[in-house]
Amino acid sequence: MRDIGCRVLVVACLLATGWGATALQTMRVAPASAAASPVQADYVRIRDDRFELHGRPFVLRGVNYFGSWRYPSAFDRGDGTEGVDTWIVYDAWDQDKAARDFALLRTQLRATAVRVGTPARDEFAHLVQYHGRAPWYEADGSITDAYKQRLIALADTAYAAGIRVQFCLLWNVFAEILKSPDDFAPGAAMDRFYANQVRSIGLALRDHPGAMAFSIGNEALVNWPTNGTHPSAYEGRAAAFMVRRLGGLRSVAPFQLLTTDEATEPGSGSWHDPGPEFAEVEDAGADARPFRLVDQVDYLGPHFYPEVLKQEDFADDAFKPKLADAAHKLAVYMTVARATGKPVVLNEFGLAPKPSTLSRADYTKPQDAFYGVIASAAEKQGLQGLLAWGGLPEFVLRPGDFDVVPSHVNQYSPAEVDIRSTGERILFYDPAFELLRWGATGDVPLPTDAAKALAATWPGIPLPPPPGRP
Repeated sequence: MRDIGCRVLVVACLLATGWGATALQTMRVAPASAAASPVQADYVRIRDDRFELHGRPFVLRGVNYFGSWRYPSAFDRGDGTEGVDTWIVYDAWDQDKAARDFALLRTQLRATAVRVGTPARDEFAHLVQYHGRAPWYEADGSITDAYKQRLIALADTAYAAGIRVQFCLLWNVFAEILKSPDDFAPGAAMDRFYANQVRSIGLALRDHPGAMAFSIGNEALVNWPTNGTHPSAYEGRAAAFMVRRLGGLRSVAPFQLLTTDEATEPGSGSWHDPGPEFAEVEDAGADARPFRLVDQVDYLGPHFYPEVLKQEDFADDAFKPKLADAAHKLAVYMTVARATGKPVVLNEFGLAPKPSTLSRADYTKPQDAFYGVIASAAEKQGLQGLLAWGGLPEFVLRPGDFDVVPSHVNQYSPAEVDIRSTGERILFYDPAFELLRWGATGDVPLPTDAAKALAATWPGIPLPPPPGRP
């Protein structure tokens, strides 16, 4: 979801090497051909279309994680405002701060997993050029040793807290594919560049059970102006690029699971209904053939934002029809997803307000109701995980000390957060999605009823034991 900075081997190759859908499904349970790992039993597996860990049921319950208020989460934009530094957790890596974040998530949300992104080339470039960040990658595309060690440290820290990490690689790479699609053809410049980057990350984390899964791209298959209403050449090029990267990960990190990260559109009647991962697409080129992204992953990770909260929804009972509609849309998606025989995790979900300047106090009650409905529907529909968008606040925003107001400073950030006590003006940040919020006092934020609803899901599946214990 997040717009940052301002805001798949081609199938022919997979089939030729025996990596068709049947082979992939077998690997999910027992990758016997892979080199033995000293901690092989500590990886999350899939058996009978369910996750398991140490032979016991496991679910993914948690949030998307981009650091917290403990980090310097904003940078000076030079115009009297600050922008959110989404990647600060890597640049200002601090194991103690991350450990406290994960402990808080474990305590308040009964978290078992977090989703964490890694940036694509252009996504990180402005931080290097304008804000003095160390480069994310080498000349050939491989991730630098410094950031590689921080990825490992992040996985270490989460694992020690009993939390698994689902990494979404090449965040927002769709913008680069749109800009120069020929560079992403098989063997072309950016194809080689990102093959090196993904391989280097896979090799770094391959023996780490804390790194449980990988995906590529973050909502990469649908760009509304390009193919939101009709199929185009774009989605075939993007999906084939993603499949090649997933194939590269499979070859170097066989114990990690692979997933999708695409937005759902159930009931839209569009080519990408209920989600673009199900659509049959075709890359350009002499060896092109139809394929589906869903066939190349171990589990599905849709992004689910089924409703938009508006001012008129604050009236008594006005929001109830949207709650029922949200549950219905999830059921529609699951009807199609069950046919794949693969687990489903909502890799992102939340209730989006429009405009983003709606009253925070008014927003709380609908959000709590929405999370309650989604939590109940997820269990009823047989989902295997919920990873909320947001969760931990990235700034200290105490009641009465901040305003979310319209902004005309940047066209990509229609609202800004103004903190009264400090005079800060922060663009590209919407506190509505936070599940833990600040009280008038206290050193840590408190869980909302929405957070409590998430924490209460799958009560019959206990939290995994600490690392090293059976």
